[in-house]
Amino acid sequence: MASPSPAQIKAATQQAINLRLSGQFSQSFQLLQKVIAAAPRFADGYYHLALAANELHLPRTAVKALKTADRLKPKSPDILKALCTAQMACYQHEDALKTLKKLRVIFPKKRSIKLEESLIRMQLGEFDAAQKLIADLIDSNPLYGENYRSYVQPRRIKEGDPIIDKMLDIYQREDLKDDSRCHIAYALGKAYGDLRQDEKVFKYLNEANRLQRAAAVPNMDGAALEVDRLIAAQKDVVLPPIAESDARPTPIFVCGMPRSGTTLVERILGRHSEVANAEELAIGSKLARAALGGTTKEPGNLQDVKPSTLETVARRLRAALGETADGDAKYVTDKSIMTFLTLPALAMAMPDARFVVVRRDPRDVALSIYRNHFAEGTHKYAFKLEDIAKQVVLFQKCVEAFRDQMGDRMIEVQYEDLVEDPDTQIPRLIEGVKLPWQEACLHPEEGEGAVRTLSLGQVRVPVYKSAKGGWRRFADEMQPFIETYEALSNVPLRD
Repeated sequence: MASPSPAQIKAATQQAINLRLSGQFSQSFQLLQKVIAAAPRFADGYYHLALAANELHLPRTAVKALKTADRLKPKSPDILKALCTAQMACYQHEDALKTLKKLRVIFPKKRSIKLEESLIRMQLGEFDAAQKLIADLIDSNPLYGENYRSYVQPRRIKEGDPIIDKMLDIYQREDLKDDSRCHIAYALGKAYGDLRQDEKVFKYLNEANRLQRAAAVPNMDGAALEVDRLIAAQKDVVLPPIAESDARPTPIFVCGMPRSGTTLVERILGRHSEVANAEELAIGSKLARAALGGTTKEPGNLQDVKPSTLETVARRLRAALGETADGDAKYVTDKSIMTFLTLPALAMAMPDARFVVVRRDPRDVALSIYRNHFAEGTHKYAFKLEDIAKQVVLFQKCVEAFRDQMGDRMIEVQYEDLVEDPDTQIPRLIEGVKLPWQEACLHPEEGEGAVRTLSLGQVRVPVYKSAKGGWRRFADEMQPFIETYEALSNVPLRD
């Protein structure tokens, strides 16, 4: 059989690109495998294969393909950028720094490369090095607001820090773009909170959230109905008993509202010698919802889902966990926030899985969400206190609906109890996910490796209690949340 012509290779590659852009990631990936089998020195084939692999949450596969692409087509900025992203996605942060060094040779003056390096160093816990890079970026481009937020996020601002006057000067400029003003407002809210000048905190937080709300157009319409449908589709199904499996890795799902302590719980589990962390994989719930019939129509009943479909969910999820985890281990944690929507479906697909639900005082959760900037397109309820209340109530509704059904395969952890009495609560957590006790779990701050969440600074210090009850400092400002939460949940919030 004749080899395909260059024109045929190009046409097949374009078809694969179109499949990926339309959301058909598996089909794109499979077609590109055929392309590179037919044209093993075609660098663009490996590049686009890697992009499809990333969409399938297979970053190690992406790294391998991109390294080949880089050998075949050296000094390609697109290939190197994609390689850096894939390396970070599977905790190869030191390699990502080497890739950035190659990009710096090509673009010696490009600020975005230095910003990316600062992010990697922050995730590695190299805060001094990261902040030196960010300080240089602020000096070279003082109107770029994200740099200020990155500068203040991992450190406690002290009285007299010159960064405050710098931010105030820039913030008052009429030519400052809204996006930069938004970032600086979050940074000022954080700084004044550190200084305990509480009367100034919400002045800036309200403005930051107003600007982000205007850009993101949040919409909670239909969220309650969607949750009710997902509960109805799953809650009456009898789940198989928890069982060990020869397949690896075994997932430990950690879920809860953002800023509820899920990162701390994951880091505690990650100190166990048999556990690796994948952080927020964001694929398990998507696969489970697809198995139930997707998100654009009323989901079908879990009882009617074909075993082969559930097997596909399990296989794809295990592959993603294995490729994303920080190291190789028997168990891998996934702290994707939205897992709570599909707890029974995931338990049905993976009888060996363990589940941890983290709870925290809703007022502290809401305050911490409102104080933080989330990536574009995520957590669109986060910019309004009333919307945060609606989301908290939906989360709690799912947990209540599924609790009896999940039985002992799920353990609930109260953040306040965990930080108040770690010597009791951490062993309870380890026992709850059916792991043998190891003393190292008492010291999550000693964990190595990168942290890729907003808690990258907090989890590198011993478990502390200072965040408990922090909402009281802003009780008046938090009333929109409190009133909405109490009205929707019929549960009064008490001290």
